[in-house]
Amino acid sequence: MRTVKSIPFLFIFKPIVSLFILLVFFSHSAIAMETMDTDEITPGMKGYGKTVFSGSQIESFDVEILGVLKNWEARNDMILVKMTGGPLEKTGIIAGMSGSPVYVDNKLIGAVSHGWSFAKDAIAGVTPIRAMLDVLKIDSETRENTYAGNNSTWSTSLSTQDSDVVARLQSHGLIHESVLTKSSNPQQPFTLSLVPIQTPVIISGFDYRSLNSVSPLFNKLGRFSLQGTSGSSNSPTDLYDFQPGSSVAVEIIRGDLSASAIGTVTYRDDKNILAFGHPLIQIGSTDLPMSTAQVHTVLASQSGSVKMASPGEIIGRISQDRRSAIAGRIGEYTKMLPCQTEIRGSLNVKYNFEIVHNKVLTPILFQMAVESALLATEKTIGEKSVNLKLDIGIAGRKESIKIENRYFDSGPSWFPIYNTIQPITTLLNNEFQTTEIESIKLVADISETNNIASIANIRVSKRWVAPGEEVHLSIRLRPNTQDYVSIPVGIKIPDDVVRGTSVRVTVCDAIISRMMEMVSAPGHFSPASFEQLVNNLEDTESNNNIIVKIKLNKRGLTYNGEDFPSLPNSFLTIMSLSNQSGAAPLQSETVKRIPTKWLINGKKTIILFVDNKS
Repeated sequence: MRTVKSIPFLFIFKPIVSLFILLVFFSHSAIAMETMDTDEITPGMKGYGKTVFSGSQIESFDVEILGVLKNWEARNDMILVKMTGGPLEKTGIIAGMSGSPVYVDNKLIGAVSHGWSFAKDAIAGVTPIRAMLDVLKIDSETRENTYAGNNSTWSTSLSTQDSDVVARLQSHGLIHESVLTKSSNPQQPFTLSLVPIQTPVIISGFDYRSLNSVSPLFNKLGRFSLQGTSGSSNSPTDLYDFQPGSSVAVEIIRGDLSASAIGTVTYRDDKNILAFGHPLIQIGSTDLPMSTAQVHTVLASQSGSVKMASPGEIIGRISQDRRSAIAGRIGEYTKMLPCQTEIRGSLNVKYNFEIVHNKVLTPILFQMAVESALLATEKTIGEKSVNLKLDIGIAGRKESIKIENRYFDSGPSWFPIYNTIQPITTLLNNEFQTTEIESIKLVADISETNNIASIANIRVSKRWVAPGEEVHLSIRLRPNTQDYVSIPVGIKIPDDVVRGTSVRVTVCDAIISRMMEMVSAPGHFSPASFEQLVNNLEDTESNNNIIVKIKLNKRGLTYNGEDFPSLPNSFLTIMSLSNQSGAAPLQSETVKRIPTKWLINGKKTIILFVDNKS
């Protein structure tokens, strides 16, 4: 009799369970699905899209293909769709939908990315998934580093398009009959105002007036709508639920002040993410925090509906910002730049926040944060004196860079803040080395006063002088609404001044001194090394100094940033005929600085005559 061995149930069940767990895991972590190219797409096809209209719940909306604009831009097509369902009949295209995936026959065809302003129907341009997938393939060695600027509207020649596409655009009021029939040149392209959907930048902690001032800066980089909200969402994140159609935030500021750009995930392949379907600012390779987002509501508006949302938990980083998409990776994190702004004035307030480390965005975001802090605590119109202390920590440099100066402002623009932005921009874009800023700290002391003093005149103890002689000057200042003040200054006539010549003495403020230096020593403004650049930033002439300059009849030169103030004529002739660059003329002078409690304004000059008697 044949013996039948029994196989334990658990021995069979265990591998089945293991296989099931693996299938479930990979079904969540590898969400990439089959795609459809534009050559397979024809007008009239029906499909659906995915996005979040409220909370974090992904919802579907209906899509009808209107056609494909071939070669809309170089080597890329644009799919035109009409969207219906959900709130879209009421809102039209919604800012924040950028990146919403669109499917036909359950195949991914691309991301909602473009639209028409003031269109009555939710007609959208869809960036083909093929163009978006190319972003994932870009080699890290050859990444570009440019931004889009104002180039956000494209044109296409109607004569090259399918007549059915043209007819459908006409039926929705997006192309007008008069333009088609009256055009004298049928081959002439005319502009379809199809632009990237605005990216909502969700702001928290900022004064609304600072948003108005920085909006033009953001709009030079791309298409943004700045929206206020009440902070971030602290709801826990399940990365299994973070899939195509989910809201995604690109954080650019976080802390006491925060700002995040909101869009939608188009594609996920394991940890790789594609979103937006258009650039943020098209800066190429980048390093920006990526987080989830919670949608509070959709604000319907004829001028442009928008998702009101808050960023959630940081889950990864955005590494590519290109024409067709932004790309990132879950689980990779970026280091942000810690900043502190302390305002000492009518109120003493301190803000701690972090911003992205980026050549383009860092200066703009820091300016935005500082202006907001000032507007929230200090008056905008009227006289105010500002003392700014800027401390910038640089990776690999033992000493931080310290810049301090005083300014006066009577308008609402807070123009002195530019003087803190300019050094940051200079350091990030210097030609000598890649610079990583580790920290930025700004202290602003504000007083509601006008402490300007104008240079009224200068007097000397004698007009005829001898080489090496001490001469006494009396500099007369006129402080605002106060009596005249005389400042005594002693200057020494150089020992080697030529008898029978004259000496020009100039008393001036810091701005005029700098302008004179640009003429007498232009080489000072062309540093030859990073340390020379740092020295130029730190040695900025203080605005509360009286500057006394004695111009000498001696010539020198600046070579690779170093001064050689007194050289023989023969050597100067040789250098002027040299076939090597790097030398610049230098007009010799002696300089004396007298600190005051006022901001100095103006310029006066007097000529002294050198006695020709020995």
